[in-house]
Amino acid sequence: MAIEGLSRLNGKTRFIKKAGPWLLIIPSALIGILLVEVFCWLFVPSLGSNLPGRDRRIVFFDGRSPIFENHGDIFTYLPNNKIRNVTAFLTKDDFVIEYDYHFRTNNLGLTQDSDVAPGRRSLLLLGDSFTEGQGAEPWFRLVAPSIQEFGYQPVNGGVMGTGFGQWLKLARYLASKGIDVRKLVVLFISADYQRDVWSIPPPVFQCVSGSSLCRAENSYLYRLPPPQEMSSWIASVRAARGPMRPQLKLRLSALMPATRSGYIYVKQLIHNVQGQQESYAAIAELVRMYGTNNIAFIHLPQKNEIEYGPNSLGLKTRRAIEQAGGKLFDGFKLCGLTVADYYTNDDHPNKSGYTKIAACASGVIDELVSEGQ
Repeated sequence: MAIEGLSRLNGKTRFIKKAGPWLLIIPSALIGILLVEVFCWLFVPSLGSNLPGRDRRIVFFDGRSPIFENHGDIFTYLPNNKIRNVTAFLTKDDFVIEYDYHFRTNNLGLTQDSDVAPGRRSLLLLGDSFTEGQGAEPWFRLVAPSIQEFGYQPVNGGVMGTGFGQWLKLARYLASKGIDVRKLVVLFISADYQRDVWSIPPPVFQCVSGSSLCRAENSYLYRLPPPQEMSSWIASVRAARGPMRPQLKLRLSALMPATRSGYIYVKQLIHNVQGQQESYAAIAELVRMYGTNNIAFIHLPQKNEIEYGPNSLGLKTRRAIEQAGGKLFDGFKLCGLTVADYYTNDDHPNKSGYTKIAACASGVIDELVSEGQ
């Protein structure tokens, strides 16, 4: 019995020795987190309001639901739809409508008036919201006639919020539909280089469909409400995006906004690195698929790059294109955009800005087609 008791005592001692460091680490970590939260609550009270979805922009869509359509891990708009985009920005006490415009989608859900047919040799534009033309009537209408005059079917592959990895998948998706792309123009901004591939998640589908299940904090895309309900809708979005406060039903994210912000920052950093790796590979693959004589890349400036030139991401993108053997056109110089060519609150070009982009894109298309003939 004495030996058995001694054995148990030794076992407990070993357990305490092994568990002891953890018993010190865990409370130390909790105390550290608590101190960070208290410090941020006292000196950086706005930290919890800088989470995704807590920006000032609110985008409303009207048209046949559900506005978007997923194709595996990418998306387009719903085919053959008439869509209205109304984008508002929160001000200190109210809101302003930044832009309100209409556009059509074709048989493949792309932002253009005309359908595209399989088997016809085509010239494809790939890009993000700048290529789609978010913020004004689509500028693709200005370049489509000249593309047709060159003997190519014009195809607008501009899709908002997308990057190089997504464009590669969209090009392959179009090829699977029999679209014979012979010439490709890729219009990009610096931010595109770190965007990963994505499709429309269920919460966004609920919100753009006007579903009662829509939770304002889970999306920044919504169904356009009736005019008399616009103010109350925006007020509810403002409340959902406001600084988080602890409620009676306590949530960890509300109690520890600084910790959650740090977690989201690290998570976003990882996504950005993955997006850059995908973009590097996608650029090389696009050049390989179409050949150096049949593809052109146009680097368009973001509003915050007008004064100082391309940022570090933009320079990375340029190097990736050069290393892949791609042909790069400097839209900073060619397009002649100024700050006045962008919206005041929104970072997208306005009508005059898109007119300039259409003009310089036409020049690049002319050169690309002429060299290939």
